[in-house]
Amino acid sequence: MSPFAAFPFAKHSSWARWLSWGLIAVLTCWLLGEMVLSMRWRMAHDQAPLFYEAYLMRALGRMPYRDFFDFQMPGTYLFYYLLGRASNFNEFRIRLIDLGLLLGLMAMTVRLMRPLGMQSAFLAAILFGLKYLQGGPSMALQREYLLLLGIVVALWLVGEERLPVRWRMFLAGMGVGVAVTIKPQAGIALPLLLAWLRFSDPLLLRRALLPLLGGVSLPIGGMLIGLLAGGLWSPFWEIVRHYWPLYAQINGEMEVVSGRERWLFILQQFPRLGGHGLWLLPAMLALGFCWRRLRSSTAFRLLTLLLISGIAWGFYPSFSGQFFDYHWLPFLYFLLLLASLAMEERLLQRGWLIGMFSLLLVIAWNVRPPTVVLRQLQGKPIAPLGGRVDTLAAFLENRLRAGDTVQPLDWTGGTLQAMLMSRATLATPFVFDFYFYHHVSHPYIQELRRRFMASMEAHPPRFVIAIISEDKPWVSGPDTSREFPELQAFLEKNYLVRMQRKDYVIYEHR
Repeated sequence: MSPFAAFPFAKHSSWARWLSWGLIAVLTCWLLGEMVLSMRWRMAHDQAPLFYEAYLMRALGRMPYRDFFDFQMPGTYLFYYLLGRASNFNEFRIRLIDLGLLLGLMAMTVRLMRPLGMQSAFLAAILFGLKYLQGGPSMALQREYLLLLGIVVALWLVGEERLPVRWRMFLAGMGVGVAVTIKPQAGIALPLLLAWLRFSDPLLLRRALLPLLGGVSLPIGGMLIGLLAGGLWSPFWEIVRHYWPLYAQINGEMEVVSGRERWLFILQQFPRLGGHGLWLLPAMLALGFCWRRLRSSTAFRLLTLLLISGIAWGFYPSFSGQFFDYHWLPFLYFLLLLASLAMEERLLQRGWLIGMFSLLLVIAWNVRPPTVVLRQLQGKPIAPLGGRVDTLAAFLENRLRAGDTVQPLDWTGGTLQAMLMSRATLATPFVFDFYFYHHVSHPYIQELRRRFMASMEAHPPRFVIAIISEDKPWVSGPDTSREFPELQAFLEKNYLVRMQRKDYVIYEHR
């Protein structure tokens, strides 16, 4: 029997059961409708740069760190490389893969939550699906979403007694290790699991410790071996040592802050909980009504694991100090699992009406269709960035010849998506220009600028596309700038303005 085995309670009241399943049916129809509409969504935000880098890896054989500069973890590149191969960079296929991963995560959620009740299990899965899609195209395939897959698999395996202890702990450790190769902060899952095992079953911890650590080490060790074997370790370590500390000083408002100001920003943002604080109401009510009742049950271990996971992942956004919406995704996941327990009458018993009312209230207030779905229902266009991407892609497709290269001066402004659509070749090792404009007096940023200019002079691209709109992620604060005098002089000397709009400029080599 699983250590998360179900526990005996009185059967549900008939009307309570029908009300609960009725709510699940309505939300399921809502989710299915959004899934169908989301098949028309296009790439947005971080997807385009990461998929374009995956294209460089697959089609041109360029490798991260050595052949193009970016500061993501190796696991991110591997995931996007695999996604690119599976989809051939087709946006419809990417949507199919994204929804397939979402359905897989939802199925795993039901399996994980089943000992606490099937109604809460289904509700938790559906609510997460709705909140994930509510983030729109910019939330799709974010790194927190990918690492969450590994974390949820790990939590399920910890309690899956149909597998031998050593194997399930080893595989659970692998789930955590894979998450760490995507973002190192995901390593908080390991001490969380060890602490939970220590206090729930010390004998199990003794048997599980070495397999768990071995599982965590395998993906991380594989990552390190791959970096060394591919000649990528030296450029990767250079970025870790020199660029990561600089990037860590940029907060969620794209401002450079450090020291006391950084801590003040974290203390201001953390209590907001990413706007998800309302879910604490049904979650706390459910815990309050069922905590004592469950203490004599083995299912109490699962409830404890969910609770400490929610608390731990609540601190996760503070590690980066940026607090973007997708940074809160793992915390939101565990919060939704706890809040969904308010539906289980057998858990709450006399407190069920209060818990259910609070849950319905929060769902009505907090679960909304994404903006892009509302535009679809109104018959409005949903082209990314108001059509900028398609305009740039059409320009490149009609003009690029064999051997031509393109240099983007952009990050998430659509140029890289247009280059992916037109299969344009990157001119230099620098995929975007974000890092040229913060800490501009720092020796490392100065060195990056010199490398960029040397590459531009050695291999001048035919086209240079510069995004100049205010929605470009310009960094503000001390030692930041929007000027790059050497680059501007180079463009004025060697390029003509082929097209100029209020939000971008296309330069063509003379």
